[in-house]
Amino acid sequence: MRIGRHTYVIEYGHLALITLIAGLVFWYLLDARSVSLSVNNLLLVEPVSLFTLALYAFIVPQCFHKVDEAEAAAIASDQDPLSPTAAPDYSDLIKMGALSVALGLMVFLLETIGFDIAVFLFSAAAMVVCGERRPLRVLVFSLAVTAVAIYGFRAMIPYPMPTTLL
Repeated sequence: MRIGRHTYVIEYGHLALITLIAGLVFWYLLDARSVSLSVNNLLLVEPVSLFTLALYAFIVPQCFHKVDEAEAAAIASDQDPLSPTAAPDYSDLIKMGALSVALGLMVFLLETIGFDIAVFLFSAAAMVVCGERRPLRVLVFSLAVTAVAIYGFRAMIPYPMPTTLL
């Protein structure tokens, strides 16, 4: 895409995905507000929705990259669907699968082993899957996430959460 003397490359897939997410979040926020304006009903929905929409505003400009003519031609040839490509790397898919399994196990074990232990195990597993190998950092971060989650939810929501240690 050319604007004046500058050439821009647009990541259409990324732009479409984040626009879809932002649109759904905005629709959900409007729908939640149309049902009830009670603080108890909007305690979590409204701040998360507004934060998501603010993130969208910061991410959209990153979908537009200013390039020179040579780079634009190289990018156009890279996006050719008939050009040969390297073998696919499945490590990211394996990581996403492992995180999905860890999240499913956390949700399944919330009632069984307690909210605190389930959140601790999930955050530790997520850090290890994402590449953190130093045990002290995994331990400290997981403890911090667990404490913030437990005490934060207890302060916001008067729901009796089953916990084992906290």
